Amino acid sequence: MQKKRDRLKNERITKIEVNMINEQIIEVEVTPEDLNEMRAEGIAEEDLPQPGIKRYRPARHIIKDKNKVMIFLDADIVEHFKKRDESSYQTQINQKLRQIIERENSENFR
Repeated sequence: MQKKRDRLKNERITKIEVNMINEQIIEVEVTPEDLNEMRAEGIAEEDLPQPGIKRYRPARHIIKDKNKVMIFLDADIVEHFKKRDESSYQTQINQKLRQIIERENSENFR
């Protein structure tokens, strides 16, 4: 029973690549038909998910190679990244710094 439930869950999950931030978002859609199948398999009502589409990112606490630092930035720089409303401004700043490092590393290998 558990294997079948896991297989059904996996069939409902699709991965979407988000190119801009190079992360994967997992999108799960639960339809009324899915809920009826789960009920027929004996899954308790309180264990059933809500119908609809939910999006999840991998848990950030798993990332172990990050350091927490305090840095002073000009107010207009922080405001620029906050206004973009894409992801957290810290993540955006980190990504831009990574792009600079990767560009410098690729130039050094030429």
